[in-house]
Amino acid sequence: MKSRWAWCAVGAFVCACVMAPEAVAREKRSLSLDEAVAMAQQDSKAWAQFDARAETAQYQVEAVKANWWPKISVDASALFWSDASKLDIVDKDKLGTELGAAFDKVGGEVLNEHPLLGFLLQQYAPTIKNVAQTLSGPLMNAVPSSMTLKEQFTFTFGAQIMMPLTPLFKVYHGSKLAEMAVENIEIERDAKSLEISYEVTDVYLKLVYAQLMTEVAQEASDTIEKHVELAQKYESVGMLSHSDVLAAKVEALKAKQNIVEAQNSTRLAALKLGQVLSVDSAIELSASDMPEDNFTVTLDELESYQKQAIENRNEFKRLEVGERAARKRETIALLDYVPQVFLIGRYQYTHGIEVLEPENQAILGIGMAWTIFDGLESHYKAKQAAFEADEFSARSEEARELIALDVAQKYLALSTALERVKLTSQAVVLADENLRTITAQFEQGESVNTDVLAAQTRRTAARADDVKARIDILAAYAGLKLSMGDNPTIERNAFK
Repeated sequence: MKSRWAWCAVGAFVCACVMAPEAVAREKRSLSLDEAVAMAQQDSKAWAQFDARAETAQYQVEAVKANWWPKISVDASALFWSDASKLDIVDKDKLGTELGAAFDKVGGEVLNEHPLLGFLLQQYAPTIKNVAQTLSGPLMNAVPSSMTLKEQFTFTFGAQIMMPLTPLFKVYHGSKLAEMAVENIEIERDAKSLEISYEVTDVYLKLVYAQLMTEVAQEASDTIEKHVELAQKYESVGMLSHSDVLAAKVEALKAKQNIVEAQNSTRLAALKLGQVLSVDSAIELSASDMPEDNFTVTLDELESYQKQAIENRNEFKRLEVGERAARKRETIALLDYVPQVFLIGRYQYTHGIEVLEPENQAILGIGMAWTIFDGLESHYKAKQAAFEADEFSARSEEARELIALDVAQKYLALSTALERVKLTSQAVVLADENLRTITAQFEQGESVNTDVLAAQTRRTAARADDVKARIDILAAYAGLKLSMGDNPTIERNAFK
């Protein structure tokens, strides 16, 4: 007995564990399309990447623009040498001896060639020597015997400013090229935003379709259940055979199967929407917006939509930016052949190096550097950029044709859906009237059971076609707006 109760307890525990996930009440949340799109836009992880890329590109712009300013640099040195450098200028004793010897030599030569002049020179030689020594003394003292070229400790400090002139043309075009990178990132950001909005709209419309199909299936099941009840009453009074009642019950079971399938499709569509919105899977989402029965779209001429698409489409904008960037790179490459003219100014203070006297020096001038030949590197870079620009131009023309074709496809899809919904709405009216007529005839015994079931099947099919046609209108409308480069989110007047 105890063993039996123990097994019952184990079985109850296992059942509780298995059924626990289903027993937990799931949180339900109803969302409108606008709310769903706003959630996706806010929670998208792509924006952090775009922000980082945009900041990087903006810093690159500022780095290029920094070249507008002059370059200022300073340099300094403090050195201790093992010995001082000196330069010997004259040996005064040796110079005095050589001058005396030269005087005596000159006197002897004059005596030999000019006896009278030599006699006079000998008579006054002591006096001349004394006068020469008197005059040469201060002069010899004024001449240093040596000069210091470099002291044992030296110190230098310098400051330089350089202002480019002709390179500023290259700086200008480089800054514009860097700004195009920022512009391209913003274009990609807008494209991603439209992509997110369209993805959410598409998934949301699939959920709306699944919910409406569940309502259609439930409505069909309720109608067939009422017919089964009526058939059972007729069987009890002998007005209907048992096989007819069984056939009605079979159709009722099929209708319930359709409800289960529709509910599972709705749950799957809700899970997909939750995945797109990064919502916890424990939260059961549902769509609160349902399409208006009388919603329609007034279409203009196809050419007007194609023109708007060419003006707004992000793909065409990226190609246009790419072409402009290639033209800028071509210009920058050709500017390498322009003489580089710049202004330069420098101040320098020197201590301990005599040859660099005075200690304070300043210069101001203009310089030029001109690349005469670089192996045609800049020429080939310019050619490469020019061909890239031509390629972008050709791709732009191709993009025009593809965009026009894409808009035409979306336009025709929407036009077809608008025409089809007129037919499906009429089919629903006819199917409803047919079901009422057949049901009334059945109640009066003027029609058979299979006629009622067939009429109900036709009505369910007509309702399903009408639901799909109305969802196709919204999906095609969103696709047309996206093909024109507009926000694909559907306006509120399309829903009730």
